[in-house]
Amino acid sequence: MRADLFMRWMRWTLSVAVLAAARAASGQASQGLDSATAAAIAPIVERARAEKLPVTALYAKAREGQVQRVPVARIEAAVRTLADRMRTANEALAPDASEQELHAAADAIKSGVGPETLRAMRQAGGDGSLAVPIGVLTQLIARGVPVERASMEVVSLLKKGAVARNFIALEESVRQDVLAGRRPDESLDLRLKGIVPNLPQSATTDATGLNASSPRRPR
Repeated sequence: MRADLFMRWMRWTLSVAVLAAARAASGQASQGLDSATAAAIAPIVERARAEKLPVTALYAKAREGQVQRVPVARIEAAVRTLADRMRTANEALAPDASEQELHAAADAIKSGVGPETLRAMRQAGGDGSLAVPIGVLTQLIARGVPVERASMEVVSLLKKGAVARNFIALEESVRQDVLAGRRPDESLDLRLKGIVPNLPQSATTDATGLNASSPRRPR
């Protein structure tokens, strides 16, 4: 792995860990919320807790609205929407979605990613963490890649054995291309050509095809 990609991967991993730790430290109770906001979101939080969903993000969303002086009714609606997204994500990423995966998936759903894509990612990715692949999917959509295309390619990469560093390298390359003026879909096509042939499943498929097409030695 190139040094710059390794450092980006390390920063990405560290940022996920720091975010989770910060949410855990600040979200143990309704700390930081005024009484009206805390009361408004209490039923949402209790339901989420009963369903074993992470509630720290719900408190963080409420505090964000409070800092911005958003009316309590709108804060309640935003927290309810976030809880619904995490609930959808939890069902799609069953049976054991991590908190990092649920946070990433909630953002992806907000960007237009459907639960069927998350289910396909879980099936393709097996027991490996999907936090980075889901985060990269959201970033590709933010760069301008259509949701359907980005979703299809990310699932395909997982099926071919792509890991976190592959996804981060893809996102970084597309980001640089888009900033340089290249169309997002054109960049994705180009960068996939450099990644896919080096993935484990692609190498296995190529070797199988080569063996099948090679003439047998006479006995």
